[in-house]
Amino acid sequence: MKTSIWTKLAALCLAVVVAVSTVAAPVEAKSKGYVFKYKGVSVTMNGKAKKLIKKAGKPKKKIVKKSCAYKGKDRTYTYKDFKVQTYSKSNNGAEYVSEIRLLTNKVKTKEGIKIGSTEEQLTKKYGKAQPKFGVYTYKKGSCKLQFMVDNGKVTAIRYFAA
Repeated sequence: MKTSIWTKLAALCLAVVVAVSTVAAPVEAKSKGYVFKYKGVSVTMNGKAKKLIKKAGKPKKKIVKKSCAYKGKDRTYTYKDFKVQTYSKSNNGAEYVSEIRLLTNKVKTKEGIKIGSTEEQLTKKYGKAQPKFGVYTYKKGSCKLQFMVDNGKVTAIRYFAA
């Protein structure tokens, strides 16, 4: 009887491993979402931040805090035209992007929308959406992209992990 229980337990564990690996495969193949591009470096949410941080140069301001979600650190890099928030899963681990905020009209989304673009330009590029309190939210893959619109103009843009 004991052999039967262990056999069933082993079969159950194998079934769980197969189910988890089958579920995980399509997620990796899915689009990672909207892409932020800066000086030839493309970044997605939850993607590695190293190349973007290097290309952007020395930040005007950098804040490092202990992560509340992982054993690593959360960092905020503020540059002239945008702000990047990252997380790491261990103290010396790789940094991953959790949020990007565009701060000026000198940077734009890959689709060409920047602070100051019109509401019409926005909906032409991203499609119609139901704004809530002037905020348009679009989701693609593991990324949400938000645009705040005031008086028909984009006033804020934020990428964040969905």
